[in-house]
Amino acid sequence: METLPVEILEKIFKNLRYSDLKQAAAVCHLWYDVYQRSAFMSKMVVHFKKELTPAIINRFLQSECCYQNICFTSIAFYDLAKSKRSLCRRDIIYEDEAFIKHMHLLLRKFSDTLQMLSFSKCHLERGRFVKFTQLVPGLKFLDIEECTFAGEDCEQPLCLPQLKKFNFKYPESEIQRFESGHIYGNLSNNSSCLAKLKVQLFINEMYDDPDSTLWEQVKAVTKLVKQHKKTMKSFKVDSLNEPVLKRLLFDDGELQLEKVVFGELKLRKNDQIFFNFIAQQKKIKKLEIAIESSLDINNDQYLAAICNHLQQLEQLYYDMSRNSDGGLEHLQKLHKLKNLVLTKNRNTIALTQHCFDHIYMPNLMSLGIYYKELPQQAVVQIPISFPNLMALNLSECEKAVTDSTVQLIFRTLPTLESLDLSKCKLITEQAFLGTARISNLKKLKDLVLEKCDGVTDHSVQGFDNPAIRSMSLAMCNRLTNVGWELLCARCPNLTWLNASRCRHFDDETARIVATRLQELEILNLFKNNSLTNEAVYHIVENCRYLEDLCLTECRGVKMKKPQYFDDKMNRINKDCLKQRIKLIK
Repeated sequence: METLPVEILEKIFKNLRYSDLKQAAAVCHLWYDVYQRSAFMSKMVVHFKKELTPAIINRFLQSECCYQNICFTSIAFYDLAKSKRSLCRRDIIYEDEAFIKHMHLLLRKFSDTLQMLSFSKCHLERGRFVKFTQLVPGLKFLDIEECTFAGEDCEQPLCLPQLKKFNFKYPESEIQRFESGHIYGNLSNNSSCLAKLKVQLFINEMYDDPDSTLWEQVKAVTKLVKQHKKTMKSFKVDSLNEPVLKRLLFDDGELQLEKVVFGELKLRKNDQIFFNFIAQQKKIKKLEIAIESSLDINNDQYLAAICNHLQQLEQLYYDMSRNSDGGLEHLQKLHKLKNLVLTKNRNTIALTQHCFDHIYMPNLMSLGIYYKELPQQAVVQIPISFPNLMALNLSECEKAVTDSTVQLIFRTLPTLESLDLSKCKLITEQAFLGTARISNLKKLKDLVLEKCDGVTDHSVQGFDNPAIRSMSLAMCNRLTNVGWELLCARCPNLTWLNASRCRHFDDETARIVATRLQELEILNLFKNNSLTNEAVYHIVENCRYLEDLCLTECRGVKMKKPQYFDDKMNRINKDCLKQRIKLIK
């Protein structure tokens, strides 16, 4: 093994469970060096929520684990009660010096490995935010969602030379949107090569003054696109309805995107700017688009333009605002399309029973349809129009998914690997106990039946499929311990289980699951109030490969001795586990 090239060792390590990586790294110095320098921690995300104290930070400062991704959620980085704010931004911001000092120590500790930093619904002081980012010069992904900024602008520019991805989302308050838009200006002065840009713009008629602050944000975003047009592959923007903005952003032949997301597009029949953009971007492989138009002819025209010009498209998310399903036949022109999602917004009625009659797409691998009013006959046509589906999502299709529909899927789509029937209220026990069973789907790996009343102790008898690895039964309140024991026997190879908000999931259920499904890697028990510490003991004692345990809002669980996990879960990084169980309180 010592003679193997480093590249081969890295590939071997990447196929190991996270729980086995540390043991492998302890074999010799070479293996340890490969483990340290490779991105094996990339799937690990540390979430800090609300009450973040110096004591909690100290746990991570004492840990030997190196993290790549850290998320801060709903954290006030300054004292809101003691701070004074004004519209002129002549604010007096009160900060806890001990807390800020520990934050600096935390970011410095992981400055060599940290690649992603996320702030969601946090209160940030402008200058402090810039100083935080300066502590992590190697940052590659910066995520800012619904954060409130206060204080005066920092004189020092944002300096993230290795930044590749940037995601920004405004807070809900109009004033806070106005104040947080400065981040675009900071980023436009940053010298980096962005590959992915995700932004929000709220430009409407009441802000049509080209000299206004909001237009300065538009100019900053335009500058970002122009600066990174040769490296940018992904772009997302909401409310791209201002013609001037469209020209500023997309009237450039050098911009060659591979993924584009448009939200809330209010298009007209003669929107030539959009048609020119679609005609230029021949390399787009992923497109998400939401169109708001009261005229179906507009929707048909835009869908036809997309299908005629974007022949390389592999993934299409199409939010249709329409009263009919005309024009869908254009979809079969996309010969390379693998993933199709059809959904609706509030202005539409439904697809008709003939929506798929004129479509034949044998290369489509994944189909998702989100229409409450979808007719049953339309679902009957799915195996004919899309015969080689590997993933099917019919969640929330209340009228279309019945017992006969489920039986049809079991009989006619043997290649399915993923099936989602969440919130389909018309499904009964007979859907799983009919002549066609789940066992017909020999390749099925993922099954989602959240909030499905047809899942009962009796119907679980039809879940005889050892191929299933992942299952979500959240809010299935008709399952008792009898059903859970039967389920574990029928699907013994489960490694991922979501049993959140299950009314009858108690300590005995946890014992059954833990002893029968010892290969579990991820277990979600969110908001199961019947659980106590005893349930945690059962899970920890029996689930040898457990990597992620969620006990958030399980009020009966009160672990006062975190050292218990140190003793019983030594297969998993100890310091990491304390946080991965969501800092149980």
